[in-house]
Amino acid sequence: IFTVRPDSSHPTQITFDSTGHSSAPAWSPNGRQIAFSGDQSGEWQIYIMRNDGSHRRQLTFQAGVDHLNPRFSPDGHWITFGACRSGQPCSVYVMKSDGTGSRRLTNPVWNSGDPTFSPDGKQIAFDTNKGGLVSAIWVMDRDGSHQHRLTSPLFEGFYPDWSPDGAHIIYTSNCCLPRSQIWRMRADGSHRTQLTHFPKGHQGGFATYSPDGRKIVFVADVKHPDVCCSDLFAMRANGTHVHRVVADQPGVFLSDWGSSP
Repeated sequence: IFTVRPDSSHPTQITFDSTGHSSAPAWSPNGRQIAFSGDQSGEWQIYIMRNDGSHRRQLTFQAGVDHLNPRFSPDGHWITFGACRSGQPCSVYVMKSDGTGSRRLTNPVWNSGDPTFSPDGKQIAFDTNKGGLVSAIWVMDRDGSHQHRLTSPLFEGFYPDWSPDGAHIIYTSNCCLPRSQIWRMRADGSHRTQLTHFPKGHQGGFATYSPDGRKIVFVADVKHPDVCCSDLFAMRANGTHVHRVVADQPGVFLSDWGSSP
């Protein structure tokens, strides 16, 4: 895991090979901590550390289960994440930010993951193949109730993120397929707008909003000859003024735009 300023300056590595692989960083609301997935223990578990990489603590310990893509609640008191037991579908969970009180929110019959809290903390958006679809964006109350689908089967949507004002959700289309694009819709699933138009043979996604909602950070392979590698990009929230933030670390994957502590 690295941190970098939005203007591409001060790239800093904060996790290292000696502690295993690390992925899916998520800033705490106050910018002082980062939650992430790490495989130091064998399976992927949820960890938390200070924003400089120090004081690393493991939060989940369930053997035989991979814990993925943590995201903080707006008040910083809770973390939602996906958990996958080998050979079984993944489910969405929530726990306190100290690792206690873990609860499953989605039915393990279906494969569900990539959860993220709404700005008011009352709902969680996630992706799932519920109903036999490849993937779609769903929303539920924070206790797992009132689950309902927002995107049509056509979009095969995944990896949602709420705008800071709660009015919109961005997501990526064509789950697990080439030519993925970033889309925006209203929080009720209406008024879908395509934000990126990657050329044929290229793709991008895994987008999240900046804390002020004015920009979006994402990964894309448009600067490489094939889909083997990707860079970190940012653009305005309407899809314009795309620029590359990280160009010297091909293979950039998941990111999160944090606020200053």
